[in-house]
Amino acid sequence: MFSEINKVFKRYGVTRGLGFVPDRLDITTERRANGSIHLLYREKFTYLPAEVLEIALENAVSFLIQLGAPKETIKRLSDGVEVELEGETGLTRFPMLELLIQNRRVGEEAEQTCRDIQSSLRSLMNLFDIAWDFSPEVEKKWHDTLGKLSILIDEHPEMQTEIEEIVKKYSVFPG
Repeated sequence: MFSEINKVFKRYGVTRGLGFVPDRLDITTERRANGSIHLLYREKFTYLPAEVLEIALENAVSFLIQLGAPKETIKRLSDGVEVELEGETGLTRFPMLELLIQNRRVGEEAEQTCRDIQSSLRSLMNLFDIAWDFSPEVEKKWHDTLGKLSILIDEHPEMQTEIEEIVKKYSVFPG
């Protein structure tokens, strides 16, 4: 959609339009047992004057529809829009996009941010077996892991200290 609009802009000599970034995002997701996602998403533009807000809201509604939100799921608020959806986990992509554009330097930093996210995700997946439920199988793996760690820490108490030091080193909260 954006590239097609850009082609029309270029054809008529418009170099770029102006898009407004919501200054408030309220995002609630709930992962359902079947793997689907329930998403309640609100974006607000509390800083815009009324005449500009109206256009920003029209653009926000159009954007949500283009991303696949059925028009009847979109609710206009006094200073923003709200959408409530249930579906595949891909629903989380547009709130992630909105979170990323909060950064005023997103144009320069987008690739690095995506690389950082990908690297963090890879590290997380290498560190943990990820569980999406607490089945008897997961419960057994949990107890087995705790048992192994307990034995290792008894044999090598410095292991716990090393891990605590690493956590402290990267903690954003002092103390």
